[in-house]
Amino acid sequence: MVAPRTLRLTSRDDIVVAVPYLLGFHPTDSLVCIALDDRRIRFVARLDLPEPSEIDDFAEPAAHTATLLARYASAVILVGYGGCDRVAPATAALSAELQSIDVTVPEVLRVDGDRYWCLCGAPACADGVAYDPSASRVPAEAVYLGIAPLPDRAALQDLISPITGPPRERMRAATDTALRRLAGMLTDGRDPTVAAGGQSPSSPPEQVVTDGVTAVRQAYESAVRGDVLSDDDVAWLTAVLMVPEVRDHAWITGDGSDAQRRLWTDVTRRATPGLSAAPACLLAVTAYLDGDGALARIGLDRALDADPDYRLAHLLGQALQAGVPPQVWQAAITGTTTE
Repeated sequence: MVAPRTLRLTSRDDIVVAVPYLLGFHPTDSLVCIALDDRRIRFVARLDLPEPSEIDDFAEPAAHTATLLARYASAVILVGYGGCDRVAPATAALSAELQSIDVTVPEVLRVDGDRYWCLCGAPACADGVAYDPSASRVPAEAVYLGIAPLPDRAALQDLISPITGPPRERMRAATDTALRRLAGMLTDGRDPTVAAGGQSPSSPPEQVVTDGVTAVRQAYESAVRGDVLSDDDVAWLTAVLMVPEVRDHAWITGDGSDAQRRLWTDVTRRATPGLSAAPACLLAVTAYLDGDGALARIGLDRALDADPDYRLAHLLGQALQAGVPPQVWQAAITGTTTE
């Protein structure tokens, strides 16, 4: 899901052109749901299109998605990407579920290549309608807002692909040193790598927490300045993030800024595999707060690949699955109120 920045959509062409900017990438084999309330876009959700033989199995996810959309939207625009044999039955199923709970569906479109078709009952051209992104104001508005879609979801995953070669070896050596430093600060002498899944020794020494919080604060300050952390700084940061109190400070003080997104993207790529769950999850939190549901999902996948039991990743995954708006999440963790 994405809580998109302001883009004005005044025609079907605008809707089709805008979807990649709202999602962050160009979708394929997807059903995109643009949730509206009072004619404003609240968020965008994307589902995988079912195969024609699996349409009966789509009933449950369609009902769940409709219920989720109805919490925050009074109308939903559906845009399917793929062949008619996949898009038509999927959009019909979801439209029926939405309308059954009094959510209107003003537009149902199918996009394939550089053409789109209207599936909402209006007269449709058998050859579809050609659209030209350059003829829409949406790309210019998106550029002004700093939004640029990637070619596909795989390109989004590549943004946080682990470093390789000599940089990886340098990070491995720096991380070994950082872990020895952390082990020396833990009074009970336990191996700090047991904390990789968030299960560090109970009640860590106050100095460990203090130094860890300082490392997070300094990393955020460096990110604002546009600096890139050294290998030693990244290694120490990933080590102390194994301490739950330090990791919690990092995500509670996260603000969804571009600077923090760049920081956690970089740290996630450079973290050694055993220590990548925390920075990947913090990247997901940052993306979620910025309304970038696609990157949030990618970060969660990376965190859970590193540690399938990582609790913060599961907590955030539940929030995304339930469609909790980012501002509600932020208010809950900081104790503030939403308007």
